[in-house]
Amino acid sequence: MRFAVEPRDPAYGVPVDVDDLVATSAVVGVDLEDEPAAWAPRAPAPAARRPGSVLFCDGVRRIDATLWIHEGAGRVRPAMAASVGAGAVRCCGAAARVVGRAVGRCVATASSAAAAIPTRHGRYTLERTAGDAPEVLNAAVVGVMAALEVEVARDHGGAADLVLVDGRLRRPGGHRPGTVGYVKSHGARYLPEDQEAVVARLAPGQRTPLFCLQQKMGTVISWYLRLPGGRGHPWAGVVRCELSNDVSVGQAAEIADACCLVLPSFASSAHKDARAPVNLVPIGGLERDLRHHLGDAQLLYRALLAAARTV
Repeated sequence: MRFAVEPRDPAYGVPVDVDDLVATSAVVGVDLEDEPAAWAPRAPAPAARRPGSVLFCDGVRRIDATLWIHEGAGRVRPAMAASVGAGAVRCCGAAARVVGRAVGRCVATASSAAAAIPTRHGRYTLERTAGDAPEVLNAAVVGVMAALEVEVARDHGGAADLVLVDGRLRRPGGHRPGTVGYVKSHGARYLPEDQEAVVARLAPGQRTPLFCLQQKMGTVISWYLRLPGGRGHPWAGVVRCELSNDVSVGQAAEIADACCLVLPSFASSAHKDARAPVNLVPIGGLERDLRHHLGDAQLLYRALLAAARTV
């Protein structure tokens, strides 16, 4: 029996969900840069330029407490109190510096009796949801985090040659034109079989031709790229990048080539990061910085308990 061991920590899930790689409902166009029959791994064009500075943006979230909102007559509804953060780190040569950081707190619930919760260590703003299910509440928290990510990326992206946000472009059109969404995990099959086969043939630093995805959230230009250090299966070290369609195909190709030139140098190592190589070193460092600035979890929990006793 042949098998491979995934180096990524199972606590983070699998980077390629084989059972869930179903055909996407998005409209896919694979002829943006090459004709479908001509698809092959692409190295950066000879004239491609390595960005002098790169801005990496990411967000983190933490559930501080589960709450129960009293609605009268013995009825209660669940709520999720959470802290969220977003930040940006600018890399220029060997230097890296956090240039932006924002922290917020929210309480997500569908209860009509809910309100913002002031505590001695911060105010939890109200995020009204359409339901009580944990995934609905969590989605509301993610939405608050995403709004902070967009804000930080817009505020600090003008000073960098390349801006990359960890994860999908949650709000296409909200970012500066040319902002790259960096997707580490794969849960959908976007490409036809012949074009998907090209992904497995990528060498480190190579990419697929550009393709177009028309989805509910908007249209994006996308490509797959392989980082060095992946091993064990054909998609090891593969990430998907995307741009909103406010850039031309020519500009998108230049940005994609720039990513091929610069991102491999930021790939993480397995002995330092459980999500290597796809969790880029600046993003891993930014996540640790942001979690520190979310505040002490036990202190915030006690502050919520104290606020509940005063109501």
